[in-house]
Amino acid sequence: MREPPVQPFDDPALKLALGRALGRPAAPAALRQRIASMAGEKTGRSITAEVEHKPIRMFRQSPLYKLAMAAVVLICVGVAAVIVYKSNQPPKYDQYAFPKQLYTDMVVTHNARASSATGDTVTALASAADLSKQLNRPVFVADLSKDGWAFAGGAVRSVGSRSAAQLFFTKGKSKISVFSLPREAVPDAPEGAHYDITWKDAAIAGFMGKGGLFCIVGTSEDKSLNVDEVKRLLAEHESEIRKS
Repeated sequence: MREPPVQPFDDPALKLALGRALGRPAAPAALRQRIASMAGEKTGRSITAEVEHKPIRMFRQSPLYKLAMAAVVLICVGVAAVIVYKSNQPPKYDQYAFPKQLYTDMVVTHNARASSATGDTVTALASAADLSKQLNRPVFVADLSKDGWAFAGGAVRSVGSRSAAQLFFTKGKSKISVFSLPREAVPDAPEGAHYDITWKDAAIAGFMGKGGLFCIVGTSEDKSLNVDEVKRLLAEHESEIRKS
């Protein structure tokens, strides 16, 4: 005997009652993630990534983010400006009280060479080290041509009662003498002592070391050469001491 066919389950009221009694089953997390990935493949981007990056994009577009970036740029510019400013400042050091007569003697010799080019025995800076042989002591052969100065000649001349090597440079309306004096000119000055001064309209800077007293004396007709520039030149070329 054939069994009667099973009737389809089409009673809406019964379905609703069973749903309330059993509750709705939640899909597993792995299945939900897979469905999200499949949806992302169709749109060409990940739904998860879209959700995760949306707050970041919104923050970057906000006025607060733009203000923060502007502040960072201003800080970087400020730090760079401070570094450039400090690098261009003349060096600071403890000064030694050199005799004022020494300054006067150097200015007199400098002005005399500025007035007349006679007596130069060195006409090329490359030969300036030969003055060390004449004096039998180190000579300050500062190559100021690197800073736009033109070498005009050099010789052994008297600075007061002492013999000194003098190298003479010009630049526009400015003139510079680089002097190499014996250490005995200031016997009590300690090794490494520095000085700078504006004396009788001349900018002067120098140091004691390496067997002598080495100085730069500068003047300018238009007062454009100041002691800070002379100090900078000294610091830049201080190591250029030549021995016989």
